[in-house]
Amino acid sequence: MTKREVQDLVDKIGIIKASIGPQLDALKELEAKLKAQGAGAYEGALFRATVSDVETARLDMDAVRAKLSPQFIRANTTVSKSVKLSVKAKVLQPAAKAA
Repeated sequence: MTKREVQDLVDKIGIIKASIGPQLDALKELEAKLKAQGAGAYEGALFRATVSDVETARLDMDAVRAKLSPQFIRANTTVSKSVKLSVKAKVLQPAAKAA
């Protein structure tokens, strides 16, 4: 890709991400209202939603590290690689005034 094509691609991704932000906020608000109805199945005209009470267990890694040796942790740690994309808006500088 040319430099210009990459610039256009970055800008398109940024524009789409920026337009999704307010929709995600509205979505979270609507989801919170439905979750407040409690566990159960809810029917819409087009979709069906299920609210479930779930329990999630999390491992306290600080406590684990305090109890286990660094050697044991290294031997039982799996590392995986992935590709991460981060797109953030630029702060545009005002154009310099002509003297």
